Amino acid sequence: MTVAKEKLNLMCWNCRGVFSCIPFLAESLRMYNVNVCALSEHWLRTFQLHVLDSIDKNYISIAKGTDEFNPELLTCKGRSGVALLISKDIYPFTSLIEVNSDRIIGIEINIPNSEKYYVFSLYLPAVTQPYEYFRNEVDLLFELSSVYEEFGSVILMGDFNSKIGGPRCKIKYDERSKLCKTLMSTHNLCSVNMELMCKGPVNTFQSYEDGPSTCIDHILINRTKLQHVKQAKVIDNHSFSTSDHHPILCTLETESHLHHPQETSDPTVSWERARSTNSIEDYTFAVSTNLWTVNFPTTATPDVIESYYSCIVSAIKKAEKDTLPYKKFNRHSKPYWNPNLTVLRDSMRSIRNEWINNCHCHDTNCEFFQKYKSAKREFRTALRKAFDEYESNLAKTIESNLDIRSENGLDNHK
Repeated sequence: MTVAKEKLNLMCWNCRGVFSCIPFLAESLRMYNVNVCALSEHWLRTFQLHVLDSIDKNYISIAKGTDEFNPELLTCKGRSGVALLISKDIYPFTSLIEVNSDRIIGIEINIPNSEKYYVFSLYLPAVTQPYEYFRNEVDLLFELSSVYEEFGSVILMGDFNSKIGGPRCKIKYDERSKLCKTLMSTHNLCSVNMELMCKGPVNTFQSYEDGPSTCIDHILINRTKLQHVKQAKVIDNHSFSTSDHHPILCTLETESHLHHPQETSDPTVSWERARSTNSIEDYTFAVSTNLWTVNFPTTATPDVIESYYSCIVSAIKKAEKDTLPYKKFNRHSKPYWNPNLTVLRDSMRSIRNEWINNCHCHDTNCEFFQKYKSAKREFRTALRKAFDEYESNLAKTIESNLDIRSENGLDNHK
């Protein structure tokens, strides 16, 4: 099998009105060879979204206007809007993800023989908006992450309007940042621009007239993907930009299996456990025994050879299934998970499919929609409870261990 390294260049930016930032945005797309750019606060109404397709002929946009839910209004004072600019070389491999929000837009990137990526551009409610609005959007991010992380890598990009910490910046947690921390811990996410590898300013927002500066813009990826980040940078000193936010760049190295891709539906043998439990000896004996039962062909026609080959493969696969352990769900990545969460998650997915197949509407009086919202609410409540209990028990364990060390005098270094 040949494995080729490919790069996915990501960019996110709160442009604070795209009309005044088109020259800088076009230059950045070309200079950094961006594949997917997440824009927030473009301030365009629905009838103006075509402007995004004119920024660079090599990009195609998908977007939601500031009047997403009420495009018929004569006036619209909202300063929001989210978009994704997608380079034409990967656009044929993308599809839109339905998201019931005017602040979140997403796509699936399904390049043949490569891992799937689920990329979301977002602009969460500002601190001037009620906390309930913010929590509803984060709840939606919880749901999207829960659904799509089962099929590929989830990437969240945009203005979170909340501080998010990391190795480059320690923060004081408020109500918003605690909620984001729970989201990230639950789905093992981290902020690329808060990691030590990232270059450029730590704070991505610098208000005008030397006001406060904060780190509220982020690219979140699964922590296991950090090893594939080849470059991360916060762009500074951009004279053509009129925005008070700094753009963030991230280059991900992906693996494309060009020939004979592995079947993802087959279970994978856990060779580490096989060695530790001495299962390999049993496997060797089983292979030998099973192969003895395969009759050697008396003729060498193509059909006979094919049949003989299939018998050998079946004998080896049977030995594997009978003696070797397979990889299972890794509880270390979600140590708070429990059987009840599995039941509730599966139930939510089933009810969601029922809703989609019957109407896929968002009418609050719809029975299918109400049932889905209720199932999602029940799962989210149980998930938060399990995570909070896990963190509480972990804190108690650490505190208990510190007390024991103190009582034994182990903290007194000589």
